[in-house]
Amino acid sequence: MDTIQSPQTTLIPFISAEEAAMMAYPPSALPGARNVETFYGTMRVYEWGPADGEKVLFVHGDATPCPVFSKVAQVLVDAGYRVMLFDLWGRGYSDTPLGCRHDVRLFASQILLAIMSSPLSWIGNGNSFSIVAFSLGGPISLAFAGAFPASIRSLVLLGPAGLIRKLPDGYEDPLMHQPELAPSQEALREKVGEVLEVAPSGPALNIQLDQKRVIPSETGPSRVGKSFDIGGILQWQFDHHQGHVHSFQDTVRYGPLQKREDLWAKVCDIIAGRTRPDSALHNSKLLVFFGRDDDVVVGEETTEDILKLLPPDHLQVEYLPGGHGFPYPNSEKITQTILSSWGSKLSVL
Repeated sequence: MDTIQSPQTTLIPFISAEEAAMMAYPPSALPGARNVETFYGTMRVYEWGPADGEKVLFVHGDATPCPVFSKVAQVLVDAGYRVMLFDLWGRGYSDTPLGCRHDVRLFASQILLAIMSSPLSWIGNGNSFSIVAFSLGGPISLAFAGAFPASIRSLVLLGPAGLIRKLPDGYEDPLMHQPELAPSQEALREKVGEVLEVAPSGPALNIQLDQKRVIPSETGPSRVGKSFDIGGILQWQFDHHQGHVHSFQDTVRYGPLQKREDLWAKVCDIIAGRTRPDSALHNSKLLVFFGRDDDVVVGEETTEDILKLLPPDHLQVEYLPGGHGFPYPNSEKITQTILSSWGSKLSVL
């Protein structure tokens, strides 16, 4: 299958190791990095934590790649969990597949590719794992849980898409849905840049296309010790992932952002105890976080729509300060709430 390769191939070999380390999203940003070759292209996965710990998978959103979950993931590791994060296609260090729609099927099947790349068994033979998902990651995870409910132990959703009543500014633009109308690739790129609220270009890198260096295999740090500039990562991705504009636009066009009551209903039926008694989700509780000032995924509206599908005693809703970018700055509170809802005792925060 044709792909547009990620910065792992198109950028990192052509800049110095020192410069790579200084980028907003350096190649060895998180522990346990691996590049997984698949039939859609190569994807980036991170996995660390105790091998015998309960497993947690993180699924990020439309724009921000997986370092958005780095702080939550590390605290869960410190509490004894095994975690896995990966970059969705066309984000971070995952390639952009061409010739297929960036729809919920593409991304939900990417979860399988991620967990199958682990040295540990994440599914089958009684194994199950929890999912923590943000924004677009919400309906992707619901689709996966609906297909493999016996493999899912718990779901935590942050500002989840799928039931959005009004799409954010720019998402309805004709160019986002018919990119062939764009007078040039540059016009489409400008439109996506507007929607992402990034500058036309960020800090320049000293790229030497005639001097390709060999990248030593490095597993990265043993733990997450640094903070990330999430806005800086969005800018870096826009500047240096040559497939990001296509992936983002195609996800807006075909992704599960709106009117996906079907994905929600299937999992809500399990959580409410109506179906699938073989799943750990059966007769359980859904934990959902919202940003108090989020105008992309509006908490009150989404809660109202979830309650059409799920009885209130099966839903826990938490509001946190901020807009749609609320997860990263509220990492500590999110982790505490997740651990208490899972009944985990955390000795040190």
